[in-house]
Amino acid sequence: MPAAELIKLVEGLRAPYGLERSVKIAPGVLLDDRCLITIHRAALGKLPADKLAEMGRELDIPASFADRLAVALEGADIVHFGHEGGPGFEVRKIYFEYASQARRAMASGAPVLVHLAYKWVPRRSDGAAVTRYLWAPCRTRLDIEAKLRALLPASGAPRALRCALSLLSRVAALADSGELRMMEVEEPGNPRRSLDLNVYDAELRLGQIADLIETTMRDFAVPQSRALTVFGPAGELALGHLSAGIGRDGEEFVTIYYGIEAH
Repeated sequence: MPAAELIKLVEGLRAPYGLERSVKIAPGVLLDDRCLITIHRAALGKLPADKLAEMGRELDIPASFADRLAVALEGADIVHFGHEGGPGFEVRKIYFEYASQARRAMASGAPVLVHLAYKWVPRRSDGAAVTRYLWAPCRTRLDIEAKLRALLPASGAPRALRCALSLLSRVAALADSGELRMMEVEEPGNPRRSLDLNVYDAELRLGQIADLIETTMRDFAVPQSRALTVFGPAGELALGHLSAGIGRDGEEFVTIYYGIEAH
């Protein structure tokens, strides 16, 4: 199912949705056939679990995941549908966001699960993973920097760490205000260990971090011509968040999310 078909499936709900693009950078590779589609739980109608199960079947969700959707939906305010495509593969994703619960926990300073995601490669038994996105209190830039260095050790993820620290330096005021949200990302049963920095509130444009993107591309040995093709037309779009670390395949990566649009 290409990204366009996933968007069409969501549009069938006849409800507002958000569309966010992203680009994943890995050794020698840049993947830009990626998107995240966001809906409010109310968009699923009066029987949300049933509707979500129906959409899951359309997306060839594994039976082991299909059985968990109704429970995961409990307490969720927002649902995200993800698409990731590349040479010879396609990944589908359903994220549950527990926004109200998370805000209450954040106000008290307690660590909390913000997102729970189910990700799979259709018709492949070895292509499934459950991802947990956990917020832990980091009140200052120094707190966040210490967490970055712990999650992304220079010995195992030097390029991801360098990129994340560089971005952190550009949003220092937001970080010191306590408003920069960072989540730890884990997938039990595989090497995935990464983080997600949400910098929408810094109101940066992709063009303002062009040098950071160029350096990261060079670090990962991605041809600059490829970077210009993908990022060049997007310079005025809002920078959203950065995901960086070690993926489930054991490879170091950086993913840049940007340009969320309301539909």
